[in-house]
Amino acid sequence: MMYRVDVVLSANVDDDTLHEILIRANTYAIVEHVEATRGTDHQGCLVAARVDAPGPVAALGSLLTVLSQTSEHLGLGEEGSLRRVAVEREEPFSSP
Repeated sequence: MMYRVDVVLSANVDDDTLHEILIRANTYAIVEHVEATRGTDHQGCLVAARVDAPGPVAALGSLLTVLSQTSEHLGLGEEGSLRRVAVEREEPFSSP
């Protein structure tokens, strides 16, 4: 099943670093697509991904694992904090 996972992280990363994390994250097969935008407070970032997983918890875990592994050298896993999470199942398109 395909899930859309949105997480808001409090993380002190600049735009270049955020872009580097996204480039790396999009190479992982467990996520279909990852995007990130800077939050309005400029201290947080919104990360959105489409993840193929057996359930919502697995989808969230997959995204967090990818973010942790792609930003390990930057300390995002240790320095960042999770502020908000939303996981929604994406319905497949139905044929008429």
